[in-house]
Amino acid sequence: MSWRELLPPWLVIVAGLTGIVLLCVSTKDVPVTPLRTKYGIVLDAGPSRTILFIYQWTTIKANETGVIRECSSCPIQGLGISNYSESPQKVAKSLKQCLNWAQGEIPAEQHSQTPLYLGATASTGQLNLTHAALADSFLAALKSSPFNFQRAQILSSPDKEAFNWVAVNYVLENFFKYDWRGQLVPSGKEMAGVLSMGRTSAWLTSKVEEENQAPKGVRLQLYGQTHNVHTHHCPCHGTNQLRSSLLSALIQDQRRAKTVSNPCWPLSYSREVQWQSVHAGPCAVSGDTWDIPGPKEVFNITGSSNPTTCMRLVQNLLNSSSSCSFLTRAPSNAFKPLRTRFLVISEAMDFLRETVPSPDLGQAVKRLCGMSVKELVKESQRSLDTLADYCLVSAFIFHLSTKGYTLDFDGSVWTAFQK
Repeated sequence: MSWRELLPPWLVIVAGLTGIVLLCVSTKDVPVTPLRTKYGIVLDAGPSRTILFIYQWTTIKANETGVIRECSSCPIQGLGISNYSESPQKVAKSLKQCLNWAQGEIPAEQHSQTPLYLGATASTGQLNLTHAALADSFLAALKSSPFNFQRAQILSSPDKEAFNWVAVNYVLENFFKYDWRGQLVPSGKEMAGVLSMGRTSAWLTSKVEEENQAPKGVRLQLYGQTHNVHTHHCPCHGTNQLRSSLLSALIQDQRRAKTVSNPCWPLSYSREVQWQSVHAGPCAVSGDTWDIPGPKEVFNITGSSNPTTCMRLVQNLLNSSSSCSFLTRAPSNAFKPLRTRFLVISEAMDFLRETVPSPDLGQAVKRLCGMSVKELVKESQRSLDTLADYCLVSAFIFHLSTKGYTLDFDGSVWTAFQK
């Protein structure tokens, strides 16, 4: 299977939220009436944006698990919740449009029976400690709606990845299928794994053999089957940390030249960075042959669009990594995933799929890493600062799939890349 054979582009947005509905909405939440359409609402509250999702399903179940039929969404206007810390009274107003929209989408007689969940990342969940007035205003707006506000689900990273795993396999119809009579039956398919790229970390989530269940794994009962799911954390290898590690290495390799060439950034793109912004915290690694710059020392990083050099540098970063064992060797037997395929959740890979026609992933990454600022901006409305990092992230995923984590593209273990 080619890396270009991707899942629908909306999967990443829906991923964790579908998992919340499947795992949180129980038979106690929704009274059973034969063939009646039911609804559920999930607010996905992240640091940069909030989206309201409506899920729709009938009361038919597959082995005691609901089957979602439709999903629609309403992006909340404005920024993420945390951005209202200085004016908490405005957060309720920002929710009004989408809550009103939801009231129109769901029949009035079912408003009080429709469960409403808040799914928030851990950073957003800290608002009750750092900005209590803002958190209170936000929750008050949800409780005052005509819907049945169930609870706020603060998602830790492992929880979020487990939800992603459920959602990806749900969309792929790996749990069940419809037979010739239109009845739901087990699909018999193997479960897919998920590689999720965050800002600070990467996460590898997969089903493991029951006898090799990891101590920190999750046991899920879905559609009449038990799934032992383990998430392997790879700190220091999210998008932001990869960039910092690369820039730190470049500054050190080029002996503290005030203008530093970055082969992974597009030609003519540049950015000034302070040493402390790229070399701080537990992910920082220092060379031992020269003095460390002062924390406020500024360097001008300029792009040079050199695919070959970029891919070599990224490979070196992976080979020298000490924080993530699955980059350089297969996991131990206790965490070894089943023979499976891994789907990658990454904006960079979605951009690559849309803009580079090559069916070969390595060649596609080289083509992306050779693009100029003009070419990148022409292909997307995303900010240039975001686009500039896509080469680095794509190169990381390429090396991870072919050299870091032992995968066989031609055998039973293969990787499909998708947003």
